[in-house]
Amino acid sequence: MGDPLIDRRERAHLLFDFDYRNEIFVTRAKRKWGYYVLPFLLGDRLVGRVDLKTDRAAGRLLVLSAHLEKGAESVGAAHALAEELRALADWLALEDVSVERAGNLAKALAGALERTHSRTE
Repeated sequence: MGDPLIDRRERAHLLFDFDYRNEIFVTRAKRKWGYYVLPFLLGDRLVGRVDLKTDRAAGRLLVLSAHLEKGAESVGAAHALAEELRALADWLALEDVSVERAGNLAKALAGALERTHSRTE
């Protein structure tokens, strides 16, 4: 059994005005968000979506793309997402989180991750 928010797309649209589509079976050229994009819930709003992948050989959680939802505040969303991604990387026993520059949240997220990384050193 999956997550009802993700499995029942009409529910995500009604509750959050969030159009979700898993693009695993969509050709690369036609993907809008990424191969395995996941929504990011902050408080009571879906504020972003990220396409994640693990690179276990390099010990990294890869953020292939990061997108901010319309009306969401980028700095707050990036900071909260950075903290969650660090926690996910720790849980997966990965040493680092790396952000590629795809998506309108990628730059702010990379900066937030850099700031959280420098605080822990």
